[in-house]
Amino acid sequence: MIHIDGSYGEGGGQIVRTSVSLSSLALRPVRIFNIRKKRAPPGLKNQHMHAIKLLSRITRAETENLRVGSTEIFFKPAGIFGGVYEENIGTAGSITLLLQAVLLPVLFADKEVELKIVGGTDVKHSPSLDYFRYVILPYFERLAGVKLTLEQRGFYPKGRGVVSLKIKPRIIRNSFSSFGEFLSELRSLEPLDLTKFNEVWKIEVYSVASKELKARNVAERMLESFLEKLPDFPVKTHVEYVPSLSPGAVITCVIQTDKFVCGADALGERGKTSEEVGEELYLKVKKIVEAKTIDDHLSDNLIPLLALLGGEMEAFAMTGHLETNIWTCEQFLGKIFSVSKKDTIRISVKVR
Repeated sequence: MIHIDGSYGEGGGQIVRTSVSLSSLALRPVRIFNIRKKRAPPGLKNQHMHAIKLLSRITRAETENLRVGSTEIFFKPAGIFGGVYEENIGTAGSITLLLQAVLLPVLFADKEVELKIVGGTDVKHSPSLDYFRYVILPYFERLAGVKLTLEQRGFYPKGRGVVSLKIKPRIIRNSFSSFGEFLSELRSLEPLDLTKFNEVWKIEVYSVASKELKARNVAERMLESFLEKLPDFPVKTHVEYVPSLSPGAVITCVIQTDKFVCGADALGERGKTSEEVGEELYLKVKKIVEAKTIDDHLSDNLIPLLALLGGEMEAFAMTGHLETNIWTCEQFLGKIFSVSKKDTIRISVKVR
């Protein structure tokens, strides 16, 4: 059994999500304790519990203490099994954070997987739905066929957004007798190369707001505020007003470079003007363009994939999430990461 101290580093929910995800791939039981010890209140939140509940059904896992507020859980998977699964997080619990725990294992299920998840599509402290599907998802699609369908946007506080995914695995975890054999198969694939890019080829911007905000031109104002300071890059824009149970707005920038795709997002909220949301997105994109690296959120989301495939990445900052995810992966895979810090953070996993 692997024992994970949930209070390590930034001590948030990402340790839990990464741990159960890797436990499912390794088919090794995990005990996670001190869950969110540094947070108020500590323990599992509703969205963490639903992610583990869904993954436990997919992996036929034995679980203990799986309830809101629990500071210690046990998770013992038996395999990764395809089929049709639904999970309702309730209110505006983050769908994209739930997928952070579930997506990697289901890529290697024994047959096709269909997921339907109800919750928040664009909420605080999590990737926007457009960031997830246009920036994060392409890196995972190299391992399996993935089709994501957005059926309904869900903003805070009512949520009730709906996202469906269909996954067609190409590599089946259950067919390997050991985690080592499975890793050997993955590491025969092309490693990740996320070192510095040279130039930006194209920028695509998705500015979305609920229908009740159309009269105030919220989506257009966020977009204009973002574009007014942007250097002269080729830009394609999308403006959309959507039905939702709660009013909300989000703007996402997808950056296609000569080496990879990356991006940033910004969320509208009460007390923040549309112009301020656009300015916030611009400042995030400015950091990426100046550093010529992937963005800080993509770097920590791709750490488990880097651990499995090997390769290199550069980021402009060592965030708490990035450091914690490296540590969590090494609890399952050993000391595999090499980190150097100069003008950027260079992280490598040599597996060949």
